[in-house]
Amino acid sequence: MSLLVSSDWPQRDELVVAVIDEIVDHGAYVKLETYKGKRGYLPISEVSQGWVTDISRFINPGQRVVLKAIRVNPTKGHIDLSMKRVTPSERNSVLRAWKRRRRFDKTIENVFESLKFTKEQRAQVLERLLAQPDPLAVIEKAASEGAIALTEAGIEPSLIPVLVEYSKRNIKLKEYTSLLKFSVSTPEKGGALKIKSLLEGIEKVLSMRSVNYVVYVVAAPNYAIEVSSQRPKLVNAVMKDIPLKLRELASGLNLALEIAEDNK
Repeated sequence: MSLLVSSDWPQRDELVVAVIDEIVDHGAYVKLETYKGKRGYLPISEVSQGWVTDISRFINPGQRVVLKAIRVNPTKGHIDLSMKRVTPSERNSVLRAWKRRRRFDKTIENVFESLKFTKEQRAQVLERLLAQPDPLAVIEKAASEGAIALTEAGIEPSLIPVLVEYSKRNIKLKEYTSLLKFSVSTPEKGGALKIKSLLEGIEKVLSMRSVNYVVYVVAAPNYAIEVSSQRPKLVNAVMKDIPLKLRELASGLNLALEIAEDNK
């Protein structure tokens, strides 16, 4: 079973993933990975913006590329493609999405094989997941957050518990980490206790966010906060909020605070 391919034809200006199959005198023939059984032609004039005399400087057999469909004729079975009309950002975005769909394809096959779903159950789950912009993200969210992801996707309630259990047991999620460095000091007496209060205060703030965190001393007066989660947007939101909280705490304790500029 393959969920990555379609038996239809690409639309004009559609971006497709293809593999260089055969290089000829005036271009190259490619196999479209997103359209089952389809081959396309990449003219040498559409390989690069400049004059191309040696096509092997740009493409080679077996190379995976992102191309734009510029002419599609289903009646004649012709698909003409362009590489020069694809921007770097488009190429990266399409390849990322394609790789995630490949992972989804393999993952859902393993799910169905392991859980012994009926044909009807498979069809229902596939229909709901493939209706999502990123079906793999739904399974990843089920692994990290539980049933809500599958409920929101409209999965049959009776299937959700086993899907969640499978996801939590088998889906390996990437951990996203961010580090914030800062220095804090005061010439006043009892400064150490004030600094301790600041660190405890920021730990209390972090404890109320659904992230893993560590607050530690680099070398006084330098400190660091490391935040990690399987949800990158949450990490970014927390790291955006931390400097504001640190400034509030430092101001209330009359401490001198400096946030490092090379935080990442």
